[in-house]
Amino acid sequence: MRNARLMGLSLALMFLQCMTGGAAAAGEERGGQPPEWQFELGAGAFFQPDYEGSDDYEVSPVPFVEIAWRDRVRLTTRGGPGLYIDAVRYGDLTLTGGLAYEGGRDEDDNDALKGLGDLEVGAVAKLDLGYEFGPIDLGLGLSRDLGGDREGTSLRLEAEYGRAFLDGRLMLSAAPYLTWADDSYMSNSFGISAAQSAASPLGLAEHDADAALKDAGVGLTMMYRLTDNVMLLGLAGYSRLLGDAADSPIVADHGSADQFSVGAGLVYRW
Repeated sequence: MRNARLMGLSLALMFLQCMTGGAAAAGEERGGQPPEWQFELGAGAFFQPDYEGSDDYEVSPVPFVEIAWRDRVRLTTRGGPGLYIDAVRYGDLTLTGGLAYEGGRDEDDNDALKGLGDLEVGAVAKLDLGYEFGPIDLGLGLSRDLGGDREGTSLRLEAEYGRAFLDGRLMLSAAPYLTWADDSYMSNSFGISAAQSAASPLGLAEHDADAALKDAGVGLTMMYRLTDNVMLLGLAGYSRLLGDAADSPIVADHGSADQFSVGAGLVYRW
């Protein structure tokens, strides 16, 4: 269950990026500047796999909370609870640094994980480079575990295309992405050691997972502004695990490389 909640928070990142972008665009169209302080509070529900690579799905509640100062410093639940700072803004280029929290997974989340032990993650350092290229937002995100069991580094490349409709009240966007992960990330997330194979009630085969492309996918988001302060959010996502991640016994034998997700939520901003 803990793993599913964190997956939901990662999906909330796509929700809130769409929402924030739409709000900023609306402000620019009105010729205004973002206020010194902004607050967001809401809740949503997500339907997604109970661990990365699973073919079992569950519904999880997810909170939406954010406190932003001058649209540069954010204490938020986006992509895992954390603090993010836009350190550099130069024209269409933005460099953002942050410190987030990820909860990992429990071996009790699914029968396929029994005997593998819990995978704790904890604090994760993040560095994101973004560039606005006309209607397309390009992004390159680096994440590094600062503690816990995963001890990994991942790199994510994405491109988001968004359009506003109904005088800016409706925002739609599509964001394809590609993720690379290093040896530690892949081995600890998808590898099966000799000890884990022996401890698994399912007799999972040993599996080496090396640094490689981990997954590719696309997220579709919708934000509809019901009032000036209340927003309805929606998301549908698909990702495909690749290479050693897809070949892991917890995916190939007892799960699925095809990962789907849908969600909805309501947020109040003031």
